[in-house]
Amino acid sequence: MNKIIDLLNSHSINNELHFSESFFISKDKKTIMGEVPFSEILFLDYRDTEAGSNPREFNGIKKSNISIIKSLLENPKHLFRFLHSGIIVSIIHGSTNDDAVVKYDECCLTNGNQTRFIILIIFLLKLLFDKKDVTPLKQNHIKTLATKYFSANVKAERIFSYVRFNKVNQVSNFLLKNKKYNDLFKNLKLDDFLDSKIRIQLNIVNNIIDDLEYDSDSYSVGTMIAEANNDTQKVKTDDIFGNKYKNDLEKNIFNEFINNYKDKYEIEYRLGEVLEQKDKVHILTLLRPLIATGIMTKDKDIFHYTNQRDPIYKLFEKLLHKSKRKKVSPIISLMVPFLFEIREKYVRPTLDKHKRTLIRKYKELALHDELDGFAIGKEILKIKNNDHKLERLIRTTVNHNIEHIFPVLIYQIRKLISFDRTNNKIFLNIPKEKYDEFINGLTEIIYEKYVEIKLAGLPTSLTTVVRSKDFYDMGNDSYKTFLRTMKAVENNFILDNKVSINA
Repeated sequence: MNKIIDLLNSHSINNELHFSESFFISKDKKTIMGEVPFSEILFLDYRDTEAGSNPREFNGIKKSNISIIKSLLENPKHLFRFLHSGIIVSIIHGSTNDDAVVKYDECCLTNGNQTRFIILIIFLLKLLFDKKDVTPLKQNHIKTLATKYFSANVKAERIFSYVRFNKVNQVSNFLLKNKKYNDLFKNLKLDDFLDSKIRIQLNIVNNIIDDLEYDSDSYSVGTMIAEANNDTQKVKTDDIFGNKYKNDLEKNIFNEFINNYKDKYEIEYRLGEVLEQKDKVHILTLLRPLIATGIMTKDKDIFHYTNQRDPIYKLFEKLLHKSKRKKVSPIISLMVPFLFEIREKYVRPTLDKHKRTLIRKYKELALHDELDGFAIGKEILKIKNNDHKLERLIRTTVNHNIEHIFPVLIYQIRKLISFDRTNNKIFLNIPKEKYDEFINGLTEIIYEKYVEIKLAGLPTSLTTVVRSKDFYDMGNDSYKTFLRTMKAVENNFILDNKVSINA
């Protein structure tokens, strides 16, 4: 065991990659390709190095990752490298003393992070349990392991700090629930496992920069390669945006939300990074309703931007770099917890409650042949006498997506949003005791119209419909009625603080 650990530490500390046999190197010295043992990739950096930054975090037990685990346990030495595509690494100042060793200054694992982390987790579990049954871990188990074997290896300790015990436990639970793979794990020899091969491609970033037609740096090029590779792997834009702008967002956009909700919610900047047992809120949940207020866009752009991820991230990316942000960021920061409170305290429970009402309503109408002329009319005729199937059809019809409905509500009430300078608070320009009646009533009406659109038969995809001006005008008449009833007065707070940005 100690011999294995010494070898791992030696290669990692010395920034060396030892190939299994001679590698291929391109004539322009920009690409090296070959095969390396698993032991060589365990502690490759991937976050914020001079060679770039990879936004892709290990995302736990997904379908594709289960396939990797099975391959690793069934036949790591002979089949694994033919069943999976391997990894891509950007390096700086790569050099070769012979045909089997590459030295480098810094690296960034730009593609294949999921595979590396699964290999690392199996290695970690073998260190802890070897031929015994695995048991659930706590984070201090991982820290203890890192200290015991890798205290002199900064890279190893850093990579271990990114390994979440709940993700490791997902692998443990998979083994415990699958006798075949649990037995394979117990009988796996660590030496053989670490000597198994994986295909690797090295991009020598500084050599790539030399031929670019524009000025750049190794970090930018390495990160660009990582993001491009992850785009092909369908990594969500959230991962890239959240990884790059987390500090700026916490400082300028989410600071008031964090102050208000730090004991209840954790913000998820990259999909899957927040531990399951914590209440979490994704960055898009907080950013989306701000677009609906119109404080960052022209009104005509709200409809198109609000229900698309990429434009939202681009708008905030530009805001964070805009000189005028110092004026508008404090206001936006105050609006984030205020809008979130409206969502969670009023809109979400109202939608859940009203859904039950609509199920009863439309089921009753279906039984009395009142939906014959609607899109589901013919289907109702076929299942009318099957109560279970009828209710399931109605439930499907009245299902809602809060991300479709909540922005419409905010768009409708945006001119009621006001600012109390004395108390540094955002509020609606209606009596606080009327919030329930006003917000819940308008939410119900927007929801009902949303269902009516679906019942009438969508002229195109629902996604396209919810990006239209007509969709955002739902409930406009009811909103005006509420204004008159409550004698509420609109104001120019949003207009006066608007900073228009094009996505």
